[in-house]
Amino acid sequence: MTEFEHALLFSAFLEAQNVLFANYMTMVFAMLTASYFLAKKLSRSMMALFLLIYTLWSLNMIQAIWAAFGDFARLGVKISAFGDNPDTDLGWIGPVYDSGAVSYMSVLPNMMAGMGLVVFAASVGFFFVVRFQKT
Repeated sequence: MTEFEHALLFSAFLEAQNVLFANYMTMVFAMLTASYFLAKKLSRSMMALFLLIYTLWSLNMIQAIWAAFGDFARLGVKISAFGDNPDTDLGWIGPVYDSGAVSYMSVLPNMMAGMGLVVFAASVGFFFVVRFQKT
């Protein structure tokens, strides 16, 4: 695989992970909206089903985000190694290449999965706050 193909793959991973994260955040905002309007009106069984479906969907999306960011990070580290060589087509990466960027890339998948889990917990917490709020 050439350096150019690696760069194209990097761009494709970047687009895929952004779409995954945007879809996840859209669903979280849909959950917040549904919580605001429906939380008090749902029976206990419907509430349990609603939260079960949302939990399974969220965990699936968080795992997909973690995997996409992991692939993106590993490819970024590999491209950074290419960029260190000024004879490659990716020599333009060389001036901005440093070990800090590579170490950040290894933390990125876990950081994004952690953010997803925090957002999930906050949205479920919001559901219960709205459900048990006194009017």
